[in-house]
Amino acid sequence: MRLRTCGLAIVLLLGAIPALAHHALQAEFDTSKRVEFTGVLTRFALINPHTRWFFDVKKPDGTIDKWEVSAAGAGAIRDAGLARSFKVGDTYKVSAAPARNGSRSGRVIDFKFPD
Repeated sequence: MRLRTCGLAIVLLLGAIPALAHHALQAEFDTSKRVEFTGVLTRFALINPHTRWFFDVKKPDGTIDKWEVSAAGAGAIRDAGLARSFKVGDTYKVSAAPARNGSRSGRVIDFKFPD
């Protein structure tokens, strides 16, 4: 009986491993589309599992849209030498794959720096 219980526990634990898997990029973002905006960086979060950038984007009517984009983890950003490249208050042009849920968020494709 004990062996059967241990075997069942192992099977259940192995079945839970896929639940710990990372989400697919295509599940959250529409990689077949692009959104572009120019905005002022208000916050840069060099965190795991995904680095995040927060922007204020001024619309033609003067109102501000808040955007959030994400990319690789903190280690990858540091390894690429980009960790100190982003400055709060600077204006960036951003190209991103938009979120599928319609929110003002996306997965970074590229940045155009102020200089």
